[in-house]
Amino acid sequence: MIHSVIGYGRLARALVPALRAAGQRVVVGRRSPLGGELSPVEAARAGDWVWLTVPDDQIAATAASLPWRPGQLALHCSGATPLSALSPALAVAGFHPLKLLAGDTGWSGAHVGIEADAIHGPALEALAHALGLVPLALPSPMGADARAAYHAAANLAASGVLAVLAEAGSLWAAAGLAPGEALAALAPLTRGALDTALARGLAGAVSGPIARGDVGVLDRQRQALATAGLDADLLLALGRRQLALAERAGRLDVAQVAALRARLAGG
Repeated sequence: MIHSVIGYGRLARALVPALRAAGQRVVVGRRSPLGGELSPVEAARAGDWVWLTVPDDQIAATAASLPWRPGQLALHCSGATPLSALSPALAVAGFHPLKLLAGDTGWSGAHVGIEADAIHGPALEALAHALGLVPLALPSPMGADARAAYHAAANLAASGVLAVLAEAGSLWAAAGLAPGEALAALAPLTRGALDTALARGLAGAVSGPIARGDVGVLDRQRQALATAGLDADLLLALGRRQLALAERAGRLDVAQVAALRARLAGG
């Protein structure tokens, strides 16, 4: 079987060597082929599984431009784009690694969302195992709302954390500490929280003043934000969700929950 990978951005630069390392035959297709590469149309004709690794907004147009034949499988690796974007092909599937590719092409141990029919699902699961990935079966077909929620979850778990660290960095600087040291000093706390959550669950890992019912510390944190000229919206929104986790863990009494809820509502 031949895998044709069309487009050669960051995703393809991780996928192609991973496929080859797993013993798969791969050809690369792009608009300006280099030595040993093909044009997109040539690659589509050559492949049994045709991977469209172009940007999301180009998937549908690229699929419409290619010559499809019976027996081929068209795939994309997008978490956000419905498989209907591949509709010019007769058989379609999604293969979405839940892994950040920036600076790291290793996929071992990461999950991969697979959306496929009963015919192709087992083969894609086998490929996932060969690549060192953990297959995650997605609903098939996956509706637009479900796919948007799935992609939002993945994005929140990735770049959403960066927004929290950026806010923490602003508070770090407001405390008179060197801004350039913030990320290195705070990141171990993030890793520690994630490690604890994996071991104990999210509710078992929550810590800090909300987990302890310490309204006084929370009030001082809000005052620090005001003094620094920062909006308290993120602190309050995250606090309300932390409170739900602390309640689930049974760590607070009724009075503590009521006091915290009032503060987190802006009272």
